[in-house]
Amino acid sequence: MMASKRLAASRPPVVLLVVASSFSPFALTLCVPALPALSEEFGVPVSSTQFVISIYLLGLALAQPVHGLLADRYGRRPVLLWGFGVFTLVSLACVMVHSLSALVALRFLQALGVATCTVVARAMIRDTSNADDSARYMAWLAGGMAVAPMTAPMLSGHLIEISGWRASFVTTAGLAVVAFAWLLSSLPETRRPVASVESALKQARNSVTELFKSRAFWGYTLIFGFVNAAFFAFLTNTPLYFSDQLRAGPSLFGYCMGGMALAYICGAVIGSRIIKRRGSEQTLRLGLAGSLCSSGVIAFALLSLNASVFATVAPFLLLFVCTGLVNPPAMAGAVMNHPRQAAAAAGLSNSIAMILSGLASVLAALVYNGDALSVCLPVVFFIALSVLAYLLLARQPAGPA
Repeated sequence: MMASKRLAASRPPVVLLVVASSFSPFALTLCVPALPALSEEFGVPVSSTQFVISIYLLGLALAQPVHGLLADRYGRRPVLLWGFGVFTLVSLACVMVHSLSALVALRFLQALGVATCTVVARAMIRDTSNADDSARYMAWLAGGMAVAPMTAPMLSGHLIEISGWRASFVTTAGLAVVAFAWLLSSLPETRRPVASVESALKQARNSVTELFKSRAFWGYTLIFGFVNAAFFAFLTNTPLYFSDQLRAGPSLFGYCMGGMALAYICGAVIGSRIIKRRGSEQTLRLGLAGSLCSSGVIAFALLSLNASVFATVAPFLLLFVCTGLVNPPAMAGAVMNHPRQAAAAAGLSNSIAMILSGLASVLAALVYNGDALSVCLPVVFFIALSVLAYLLLARQPAGPA
């Protein structure tokens, strides 16, 4: 009882963790509407500007496991503050570049810094919550992480039309300064004391070995990864489909992404209430079943109805509601059985999800040929894989260790 009270007392504000973790996906998709402007500014093909997206994903994938191991070893607070400070400075440096190669390099550094946010936020929730409470808090965390990449293109689209692409990075740096000041004043340390002292390399090796042997870790991680891969497959092809087939500009696409964000929030809120009444495992099953049905609706709508913004967006709204049910219990499940390696588990699962997302973007780009089938097929494929991951690996509930 006393330990539980101490953990509750040291729990950071959930809103603060949501804000911090949202910067990673926010900065990721901020550049999506800017790709044509970058092509014109630097005199390169649009295909070359896509490196500012892919290099960022690579940076996240490489850095998150490292941040997780560091946070388990040296504490949550210092790792998060250092990483977020780097992200803030590099975001401002992006404003001053004069070549695409320099911007790509800075985007990589930007990702290396901000990669700490989601890892440490998930670890802090695991440090201070039981299984179902973790899933409910993860619902808010996932909600923020979904809102950010969907609203960033909307904000960036307007900034580009008003002041050019550099204004997006100025805005990001300004918001990051405010968030850093909040973190500095309000973020506690939640890492539990380690009973024995091990070398950093030995601890890292033991953590990674334990995680790779865990069937539950792989199951929940792959569910989370494949669901996010479906989103990135959607994000890769939909802007092109809007421009080529629907004749819609970046602002309209941004508003549609805002609608997707609202749908995800609804799913996260509904999921949080279901978790409280029925538990995280049943919520996950419901979300996966709904996602599979939604992918069928998407295929039917895009292939059977006339091409329009409504026919394209409406079925995806249902999918993102269901995604809001899936992600929180999947995120919680990946870390709940590993209290001593909570940050390492969060970092490794995030890294795997980023790798899958990057592969999904490549696959979607290869498949896309301008028609509706090439838009929906990668999404349906990855949703089916998430259901398969649950059936094969994650059927047992992930209770506290």
